[in-house]
Amino acid sequence: MSISSSLYIGTTGIMAQQKNMAVISDNIANVSTVGFKSSHMIFNTLMSQQMGSASVSNQVGQGVGVSSILYDMSLGALEPTNTATDISISGKGFFIVSPNGSSDQHYTRAGNFRFDAEGYLRDPQGNILQGYRMPAESILDTAPVIPPAASAPITDIRLDMQDGGGPVSEPEATTEMRMMINLDSSSQERSTSTTSPFTALFDSWDATQPEPLDAGAYSYQSAMKIYDSDGGAHEVRAYFDPVQDGASVPSGNRMWEFLVTIPPTQDASGLDTKKGVLMTGTLTFTASGELLNMSAFEGSSDDKNSWVPVNLSEDGYPVLNVNLVGAEPISSALDMGLRSNSGWALPAGVNTLADLGTAISDLPSLQNADRQILSITNFNSGSSTLYQSQNGYERGFLQSVSVDTAGVLVGYFSNGQNQGLYKIPMADFINPQGLFREGGNLFSATKDSGAVSVGWAGEGRLGSVITSSLENSNVDLATEFVNMIITQKGFDANSKVITTGDQVVQTAIQMKR
Repeated sequence: MSISSSLYIGTTGIMAQQKNMAVISDNIANVSTVGFKSSHMIFNTLMSQQMGSASVSNQVGQGVGVSSILYDMSLGALEPTNTATDISISGKGFFIVSPNGSSDQHYTRAGNFRFDAEGYLRDPQGNILQGYRMPAESILDTAPVIPPAASAPITDIRLDMQDGGGPVSEPEATTEMRMMINLDSSSQERSTSTTSPFTALFDSWDATQPEPLDAGAYSYQSAMKIYDSDGGAHEVRAYFDPVQDGASVPSGNRMWEFLVTIPPTQDASGLDTKKGVLMTGTLTFTASGELLNMSAFEGSSDDKNSWVPVNLSEDGYPVLNVNLVGAEPISSALDMGLRSNSGWALPAGVNTLADLGTAISDLPSLQNADRQILSITNFNSGSSTLYQSQNGYERGFLQSVSVDTAGVLVGYFSNGQNQGLYKIPMADFINPQGLFREGGNLFSATKDSGAVSVGWAGEGRLGSVITSSLENSNVDLATEFVNMIITQKGFDANSKVITTGDQVVQTAIQMKR
């Protein structure tokens, strides 16, 4: 070993500590960088020199080198934001982004994405977030999100809003209607008939008049909107009136008539004076005000002989058929609180509305009627509409977006519907430490990282997506300051080695003199 070898050993120490200081400096510089992963350097010894005999105890080290620089892939703190397209991953995984117009893929933990003027969802460097386009039937309120087919290509996430375009929620025709109404048991009958007490309200309807039903002909009315297949809205109005005079009703029961109508100008049926009447029938209540049974008729002409019991839906509810002017017909199950899987029980000789007499026994009824929790009631309190709903809606335009925990980009539309637009995949690697840093918070795959595997958020070992939040840098300043002090001391000590080695060399030279 030469007298100057200590100079070279000290030099390796200084060089290694300089590199370590650069790593620490990079960590500190990126303390506020979104999604940044800190690094730390691993030192290793250089080859040792054999002194004298072959004994292992006679080896002298030749300094220090850099073995590797490793990433700390631990999760950084999640910071909430006010932007729906700020997303983070609460666990393992990376977002996939691609440069504009390129098939290259990069990976990032930084989820600060924004839509640009062309509708692309980009990161601050202009890379486009990648995702799978969701099927149009991915309506979140009515069905689970349908994952894309395994063969579906990954693509740029884009909401094309040019020229008034962009995602739309297509209209849906009404197929289900529900009414929960309380009819005041103290109400007085407005439409009376001693010969046809169960059709007095129906008989009062005259579509040839400006007002088909006079305001004094019923005790209560309730209206709701339904929609045709083109998204056109139509008002359906239900009228109710108690049956008191002329009817033979068993003690303890109460009877009401009802009409379900649309404006006659919208009715495309073959009716004349009864144009606009979609359904007529009766409701039977117990003395305690609970719905016991019902009847319901529909017809094709003004003649009562053409009015027959309505069909029942697959779930056993009366079916309301609406023939519309300028639109496709609507067929909707009408839930007033009763259903039956056994069909109608028809009294002998009673097949049409014209066959009804004055006794409750003359009325068709639902066999084995099943009363639902939400039903029409007949309590001694003011008549009121407690609840009503229908499942149709008009054409809707995109209002806003968010991302759910499964990574689905959800669109919120003007018609009240929520629809899955894209599903954001997660990338994973066997060895994330082997990823190559591209700059701009991006990583790329290498042979050391292994091939990328793509999956869904929240599945397997992949983390869930958190909307309106960003992952902060995982740099711990306290740790970095301690490492910086240790590195500084190591640098100073190695410089002392060089200074001391230089003095030894100088002393040797002076001895020669």
